[in-house]
Amino acid sequence: MYLGLDVGTSGVKATVIDDSGTIHAISSKSYPLLGLEENHRELDPLQVWESVKTVIHDVLGKADSSDIDFITVASLGEAIIPINKSGLPIMRSIIGSDIRGRKELESVCQQIPPPELTRITGLNLSTIYSLNKILYIRRHLPRIYAETEKFLCFTDFIVYVLTGEYVIDFSMASRTMAFDINKCTWSKYILDKVSVDPNLFSRTAIAGEIVGKILPSIAAETGLPQTVSVLIGPHDHICNALGAGAVEKGACSNVVGTTEGITAILGDEKLSISDISKNNISCQPFVLSNTYNTVAWHNTAGALINWFMNQFFCKNRTPDQTKVILDQLNHAYHGKPTRLLIQPYFSGATTQFMDDKAKGTILGLSLSTTREEIYQALLEGSCYECMLIVEALENASIPVKHLIVNGGGSKSDPWLSIKADMLGNPVYTVDCQDTGALGSAIIAAVANKRFSSVIEAAQNMVRPGKIIEPNMNNNRVYRERFEQYKCLYSQIKDINHLLN
Repeated sequence: MYLGLDVGTSGVKATVIDDSGTIHAISSKSYPLLGLEENHRELDPLQVWESVKTVIHDVLGKADSSDIDFITVASLGEAIIPINKSGLPIMRSIIGSDIRGRKELESVCQQIPPPELTRITGLNLSTIYSLNKILYIRRHLPRIYAETEKFLCFTDFIVYVLTGEYVIDFSMASRTMAFDINKCTWSKYILDKVSVDPNLFSRTAIAGEIVGKILPSIAAETGLPQTVSVLIGPHDHICNALGAGAVEKGACSNVVGTTEGITAILGDEKLSISDISKNNISCQPFVLSNTYNTVAWHNTAGALINWFMNQFFCKNRTPDQTKVILDQLNHAYHGKPTRLLIQPYFSGATTQFMDDKAKGTILGLSLSTTREEIYQALLEGSCYECMLIVEALENASIPVKHLIVNGGGSKSDPWLSIKADMLGNPVYTVDCQDTGALGSAIIAAVANKRFSSVIEAAQNMVRPGKIIEPNMNNNRVYRERFEQYKCLYSQIKDINHLLN
C-alpha cells in the first residue's frame, strides 16, 4: 500500500491507499494562515511538519504500517522556506499569494526581457513565484538571506525532513521562476542575471523518483517502518489531475480547494510565449517525460467560504459544527441565480488579470439581502472566475469539454450545479474525491512497477463519480451576467488601486 501526503495552504492530508484505488485510512489536520494582520500570507514550516506527523500517526492507527511500501509527497507551489546549515527553517514560509516580491519582479523584468523570461520558464509574469520572494528576502532581510543554506518549497522540505536529501521535482521547480522547462534544469541565465547561487536550490528530478528510505530517527518519531521508500511528488494540482483521471491530452482537472485551479494536459507541445502572456496562463512539466500541462487558478475558492463562515458564524467552531452550518446553507439553495454579483478578489486577481492590488466587490446588496444569498453569490463569484480560466484556455486553443471537478468543492451540490449551469456543459466528479491522495498513489504504483505508466495506473485506479447536467435556463442568465462580470474589473480597477 501507499501513503500519500498532500501539503496544502490550509492543512495537510495523509491517505493510505492500495493498487485498486481503495482508501484504507485517511486523516487531515488544518493549520492557520499567518501574517494576515500585516497583509502577509505565511505558513509556519515547523507547524506544518508537526501536522504531518499527526496525520501519519493517525492513519497508522487505522492501517497496518508494515503494508506501506512508499510515501509520495506533494504540496502547494511557490511557497518558499529558507533553512540554515542545520536544516532548520529560519523564518516563516512566504506563500505565493503574498504580494511581497512585487518590486523584485519589476527588477527582474528590467534585467531579463519578459518574453525571454516566459520562454525559459513557461510562466506568465506574476509576483507569486518563489524567486520574487527570495529576492525580497535578500533585499529586506539580509541576515536571513546570509544564513540560508537552501531555499526549499514544501515538497522538498518534507522530503528533506523524511530522508535528509534535497530533491524537488520538475513541476514544483518550474513554479519558482528560476527553472528552465526546456532543459529541465535550474536556469543559469536567470540566476546569473539576478546574482542568486543555483546551489541554494534542491536537486531536480522527474516526479516519481525514489529519493531514499526514511531516516531511522523519523521512523522512530512517526512509527513508520524504516523500509518505507520516499518518492518525490509533483505540484499538488498535478496530483489532483492524476487522481481525477486527467492524464492524457484534452483532459481537464478542476480542483476546488482553498484556491481553485484548472489543470489541462497538453501532451508534448508547450504553450507558445504569446498564448502564455496574452492569457496569463502557465506551462509546466507534467509527470511524463517531455510532456506538459497548464495550470490556471484563482486565489479564493474555499478561502471565500472560510471568510464567510468566520464573519457570519462563530470563529471557534468545531468541524462538526461547520458541517452542520454548511449543510443548512446548501439546503437553502433554491436552484436559481442570485440578485448579487461578487467579484471574489479578496486576495488579488489572477487569471486573466494578474493584479495583486485588486479587491473583492459585492454588488446588489439591499436591506432584504440574506446571508444565504451572500453565500450562494460567493459560490457564483468563484464560478465566474472558473469561467474566466476556461475562456483563457480556449483563447489559447485548449478545449475544455470534459471538466472533472475534485477537491473539497466537489462535495457541494450547489457549487457543482452552479458551475454546470454557467458552463452550459455537464461537469463530472470521480468516486474518490481525495484526488490528491489517489494521484500520489498512482505515482507510487508506477514506481512499485504495478503499472507501466501513470496512464495505465489511472485507468485501473480511478473510478467515475456523478455527472451534473446544466440547467440551460440558468445558463442564459449566467452568460449574460458573465459579460457584465468581465467588464467589472476594468471599471473599478483604479478605485481598488487607490484603496491599497
